[in-house]
Amino acid sequence: METFAENLSNIWAVVPVKRLSQAKQRLAPVLSHNERVKLARTMLHEVLTTLCASELAGIVVVTSDPMVANLASLFDARVVHDGTEAGVNAAVQQGLESLDAAASALIVPADVPFATAGDLRAIIAELQHNPVVLAPALSDGGTNALAMRAPDMIVPKFGEDSYLRHQMQSRAKGFACGVVSSDGIGRDIDRPQDLVAPIATRKYSLTAALLAELNVSNRLGVGALPLCVRHM
Repeated sequence: METFAENLSNIWAVVPVKRLSQAKQRLAPVLSHNERVKLARTMLHEVLTTLCASELAGIVVVTSDPMVANLASLFDARVVHDGTEAGVNAAVQQGLESLDAAASALIVPADVPFATAGDLRAIIAELQHNPVVLAPALSDGGTNALAMRAPDMIVPKFGEDSYLRHQMQSRAKGFACGVVSSDGIGRDIDRPQDLVAPIATRKYSLTAALLAELNVSNRLGVGALPLCVRHM
């Protein structure tokens, strides 16, 4: 019988992406509508770039936005049309249902641009020891990545405090739950205060470069970003 360690080549990423025109509305006090659209697209570009460097079998992007679908196609991602637009968890479920039953799943939100390929490889490595692996958000108690050996092991419930909910659901079903924490995968951008860290830490990424271009540091009252090389 094939072991999971021998089946690492069948791990698929699932990325739910809402319409860019509706993205990041909680950033409205800091960014205009067009700026939020540009930020959401830039973050998705970084997430897809990182996933492509993470030795996965493939990527599934769930969206109803043609612009997102076009971007996903540049990364050879499979696009699943989000016909219901019923929120992130419904989109994730559609992505999981599109996978082969023998596949493993790595669910990654589109707003974790500071995640590295090393972060994702650490999650995949942990999946060899635990059937469910979580990467907690550094704020709000959320989940910034969820990996499962099979697409239907637990029902994803992303959102605030989802890290604890995912742990409880995993344990209730008798699945050991591994945890991978890092400053990269742990940071998302959803609220104005989330914009401070990429500026204050002075680490380069396409997202940080965009924030510098938009002069967000002055809007937030923090130091400006230098341009330097991002390390994967």
